Order: sequence, then structure tokens, then C-alpha cells
Amino acid sequence: MTALVLVVDDEPDELALITRHVRRLGHDVVAAKSAEEALASPELDSVDVAVVDLRLPGMGGWELIEVLRTRRPGLPVVVTSVLDADDYPHVEAWLPKPFSGEGVQTALSRALGGGPS
Repeated sequence: MTALVLVVDDEPDELALITRHVRRLGHDVVAAKSAEEALASPELDSVDVAVVDLRLPGMGGWELIEVLRTRRPGLPVVVTSVLDADDYPHVEAWLPKPFSGEGVQTALSRALGGGPS
């Protein structure tokens, strides 16, 4: 299944790396450098899963996740962060930084309901 993946990360290198891994897995990507940019995306209502960095300028990742849960109930969310996983909000999957291609695959599979929990 090809999914449309929203990736939100303010670090250009991290955004490019996650995007590259997601595309290698055969999925399409909507990339955003901020929560505000993500929420303004015309493709927001079409995404199948969101990958959100918690530490974002302006609106933070926690707040973005709350807004996504309100606007898109049931949208699977993957958190990516350098923060301790114990501090993550409740989400379908997590992708601690630094991450690998295998980590991206596992997190997306879990979020989309196709992998181990």
C-alpha cells in the first residue's frame, strides 16, 4: 500500500533524511518545516499518517498533534524526537533520533497497522 506521509521537522537535514527514507519505502511525502506550514498544506486532509518532530519553532509538536487529532480524528501519528521516549505524547508509533531507514520502516508499519506494536 502506498501511503501519503506528512513529515514535519524544522531541521532541513532531518526533514530530507526522513523524506528520503519514506520515499525509498514507496510512499509519497508532504514535507513541512513547521506546524503552521503543515496545517496550511492543501494535502493535509489526504495524508494517511503524520511524522511529527516534537521540538518545532512556533507551534510545538505536542500542540500540532492535538490539532491533528481534532482536525483528522483517527490519523495515525509517529513522533520523532531527540527527547526521551517517556516524554512522548500518546501516539501510534515513535521514531527516536538518531534514526535509521529500518527505524522509519518499522515506525510507519506500526502506525499504518501493518507491524508489531
